[in-house]
Amino acid sequence: MDLLNPACDAPQYKIKANQKLGTQWHIDLAYGTYVLHRSAFGDHVAPNYALIHGNLNQRIIKDDVNGGTWLHAEFLGSWGLEKDAVRVAKGNPLGPLGSVTRSHAELVGPSDFYFPEISVKHFFNGKKAAIIAGTLRLSDYFDVVGIASDTYTSFMNSGFWHSTVLPLVDSNVGAIVQVQLGKKDYVMAGVSRTGTEPGYDPINSDGDGYVVMGEWGHYFNEGKGVVKVTPFFQMLDVDYADDSSEHHRTGGVVGSVQYTINDTLTVFVRGGVAAKQEYGNTAELTGGLRAKLIPSRKDDYLGIAYGVFKGRNYAGFVDEDGDPVTENYNCRETVLEAYYNLQLCRYFRVMPHIQYIHDPAYADNNDSVVFGVQGVFSF
Repeated sequence: MDLLNPACDAPQYKIKANQKLGTQWHIDLAYGTYVLHRSAFGDHVAPNYALIHGNLNQRIIKDDVNGGTWLHAEFLGSWGLEKDAVRVAKGNPLGPLGSVTRSHAELVGPSDFYFPEISVKHFFNGKKAAIIAGTLRLSDYFDVVGIASDTYTSFMNSGFWHSTVLPLVDSNVGAIVQVQLGKKDYVMAGVSRTGTEPGYDPINSDGDGYVVMGEWGHYFNEGKGVVKVTPFFQMLDVDYADDSSEHHRTGGVVGSVQYTINDTLTVFVRGGVAAKQEYGNTAELTGGLRAKLIPSRKDDYLGIAYGVFKGRNYAGFVDEDGDPVTENYNCRETVLEAYYNLQLCRYFRVMPHIQYIHDPAYADNNDSVVFGVQGVFSF
């Protein structure tokens, strides 16, 4: 996310501000239901869920020239209202909906709540530079595509929400620096611990590992388009089921382009590659659009996206004879999602959606179809 450009179409800029008190905040409350069919299991489940996502920026030191110093806190939680929601929201990484593309990226569990970020932001150099430090949520800053990085207003499948090859951890200790280079370019660099699971103490835990990430962003055609390139390097200890472990190093790069063609149509493309990625996700290519179909309904829009994801080296796969697969396991997962945002009033929207997931988690003959509707109250 371009911290220095308040016009950026990103989730953290959906804020309400009180200039006198220096307070900015935004809350999303959602309720949704799935009708999920999984061909490998031959069954249907219909879990329901409720979610909450809150952002708070509180000014600590006022500085009109440089931007001042701010405290940022983010809160995230979800309820699975039926037992089947456990499998949808917090299943095994190789569960029926896949580690690559969970069907709702913001579902964190059947009854889980935590702070993905509590940080201090300091702006300086005439509002042309910023530094953020604390327990960070990297997905708020890196690889942000305005029309595809917020599950309360756009695509819900995690394959479109952010890159699947980037280790975008949250609630881990880290720091980010961003600098504006002229009017069209910015650069950003960040480092974060990666070994602590969300919701646990990021300082005193036994987690081990870190990620270093950078980003260059460039605006073109008078701000109608933006291109971003995000390289990364990660090191962590990976524990396996047989109690063995490996000192794991991962590197890769992700790039994206978003372009507003006219007042009714915006498109995006994202691609990424990684070597020895933690979950075996090695390459991806996604693309989509957001279109306003009815001129008189300027706040309603249709979203369509398609993605192809490639992986290898998944432990636990077996061949036709039931023997473990020891060589590289190469397969593809493909996802198609369509939704419609119906803005009923200023504070409430309804979003029906459908997803088709082919070979989720790179497992053959395990297609899933998800129908759903989400109601979102935002204020």
